[in-house]
Amino acid sequence: MAKVKKRVVDNWKKKKWYSVEADSVFDNKEICKTVALESKNLIDRNIKKSLEKITNNIKDSGFIITFKIFKVTGGRAETKITDLTSKGANIKRMARRGKSKIENIINVVTKDEQKLKLKVLFISGTKFTTELRRESRNIIKEFFETEVREKTLKETWNNIIYQKFSEKLKKKLVKLGYVNKVLVAKATVI
Repeated sequence: MAKVKKRVVDNWKKKKWYSVEADSVFDNKEICKTVALESKNLIDRNIKKSLEKITNNIKDSGFIITFKIFKVTGGRAETKITDLTSKGANIKRMARRGKSKIENIINVVTKDEQKLKLKVLFISGTKFTTELRRESRNIIKEFFETEVREKTLKETWNNIIYQKFSEKLKKKLVKLGYVNKVLVAKATVI
């Protein structure tokens, strides 16, 4: 008896295109287009983009930002920021011999009760002693706990992405010695 061939349906023709918009920090700018069979399939989908592509600033090329789709209306998918990560090559380029690389991981809570995990990187211009390293870590921790507590999640992302926290913190760390670079190397919503 001959086998009956099953008919294969091409689902690609049934799929629709959706415009994915960035978080309100970036004024809901379109970041990409994606396809899905149904709009509910888009929910919780992650989209990674270079920060440079969104801000059109070459200085932001060392960061990758992750958006998560949380709402789909019509042909538009709305996202929120879940993660900001610095590329490894970006950090390696800054950390050189004769400098101290001080990392600090801090869990903070925003004004609107959102939890963030921050990895702050501080690179000094000269070698720091153990005492200076400890003091700088304490200054960094205290700074972020007080600053983030006063701001909403949107304001916090704005300050992290546009390096406003780094500039303020650099002014506080200068009293310890020469400061080469301060940046939030990784930020994640918990």
